[in-house]
Amino acid sequence: MAETQAQRQVPILAALAQPTRLQILDRVAEAGPEGVAAGTIARALRCPASTLSFHLKELSRTGVLEARPEGRFILYSLRRPALKALALYIAGLAGTRPSIRGKRGGAGRGGRRGRPADTGQLTIFGD
Repeated sequence: MAETQAQRQVPILAALAQPTRLQILDRVAEAGPEGVAAGTIARALRCPASTLSFHLKELSRTGVLEARPEGRFILYSLRRPALKALALYIAGLAGTRPSIRGKRGGAGRGGRRGRPADTGQLTIFGD
């Protein structure tokens, strides 16, 4: 992955490195594409409105959440392309997908370096 593509992932990783924000993403993901109101998230997480507002702003700023007005409410939904790009980046680091950086060193060895993959092991990337 080009350096600029990797740099795009840094703000997302920083935003996700907080337990409350991960809980927010879980609630928003459960709601599906129609989204969920901030008040519903606040009640589910028992999070004060000012704290939740800060976290929602940070997640929206990084492009992970989409905020759209719906009457008196703001509904939040996941921006799946941003999360898919992050998942692909991490999968590339883990060696679970072909690298787009090009081959380095032992291109003739035919395969990954390091220990062999455990084919019975589940991963978060669905392989």
